Amino acid sequence: MYIDFPLILNFFIAVLAILNPIGNVPIFLEHVSQDSSDVQKNIAKLLAFSVFAIAVLFFFVGQPFLKLFGISIPAFRISGGILIMMIGLRMLHGKPKFENNGLEIKAKETNSFKEATERLSSLIVPLAMPIFIGPGAITTIILYAQKPFNFITGVGMITALALDCTVVGIVLYLSRWLFRILKNNGMQIVSRTMGLILCAIAVQFVIQGISQLVPGLIDATYLHTS
Repeated sequence: MYIDFPLILNFFIAVLAILNPIGNVPIFLEHVSQDSSDVQKNIAKLLAFSVFAIAVLFFFVGQPFLKLFGISIPAFRISGGILIMMIGLRMLHGKPKFENNGLEIKAKETNSFKEATERLSSLIVPLAMPIFIGPGAITTIILYAQKPFNFITGVGMITALALDCTVVGIVLYLSRWLFRILKNNGMQIVSRTMGLILCAIAVQFVIQGISQLVPGLIDATYLHTS
């Protein structure tokens, strides 16, 4: 059975770009600034799993959700492309203020995993949603989920989501170390690179949406991301 590797790779890159784990490190550190290093690392693992669960949910129920409200795929492609473009432009031109949040916390004598589990309930919102799984991520996941693919390619796309969330978990797990290494300039470089990728993805979505609404208007060469 044929597996669409280009589609899976495009999906992996698109979702990873919009999750922007490096760019979200300062936000994560701000929310765990009062937690010990062990608790922070356990929160990172639990949060990555939560992001994966939410992403998979939208992958499977996104299309029925659109049908429920009578929203066509071309309309969602165009509106989603505009939304992702706005996020990408904000990442390109924004000047986030990265601060030394939560880097020096004394260790506490406690059950770090149990404490992380208790803390997770207050961090699902806003960290898992909408910081990681926000409108742009939801749009991206739904648009890729509606593309034609066979079962094995679908498994590959779920695997891509799992890998994306694994990267998120690793980055958050190492967030204090990464912040010390990359500092302000490094964070901005990574964030802006991801923004550029998102802008290109957004343009592709708009092109595909317009081509579905007005067949023959756009050269078929530019309708595929593979």
